[in-house]
Amino acid sequence: MGAVGVLTPVGFEGGDDVRRSTLRAGAADRGLAAVPVLALTVLGLAACAGPGATDAEDVVTRFVGAIAAGDGPEACRLLLPDAAEALAEDAGEPCQEAVVDPSGPLADVVAGADDVVVEDVHVAGRQAQVVTASDTVFLALSGDGWVVTAAGCTARPDRPYDCEVEA
Repeated sequence: MGAVGVLTPVGFEGGDDVRRSTLRAGAADRGLAAVPVLALTVLGLAACAGPGATDAEDVVTRFVGAIAAGDGPEACRLLLPDAAEALAEDAGEPCQEAVVDPSGPLADVVAGADDVVVEDVHVAGRQAQVVTASDTVFLALSGDGWVVTAAGCTARPDRPYDCEVEA
């Protein structure tokens, strides 16, 4: 009958060792199960962070590059639609022509477009500011990327920027 004693769980005779060991195993199992959940949460949060400063800088570089190349349609695609419409209305010509016009609202940007040097990038939530050697450009998140909301901007002491193109 000694074999029967070996088969009897420890916790049934005066202790709760069985319950504790079960809880310990359960806690360990939950800890291992939490690792993939934690990893997915971190990845999810990173994905929610969206485009950052490097992406904003890239959009401005592409915007100015399109202007330098005379690619008005590409430059206008990088503008917020309201800004593209405002540019066309102010210039009295379609956006794709106005954005590369050497005498248009972005004449200073067109003149310095061959050599864009980004000096600083600031991101605050869904807004960004990219400062180049010759311009300050403002951007906003739209969909899954940045769009230019204002360009040809000049700082004014104690006042908002004066921008040649803005929504």
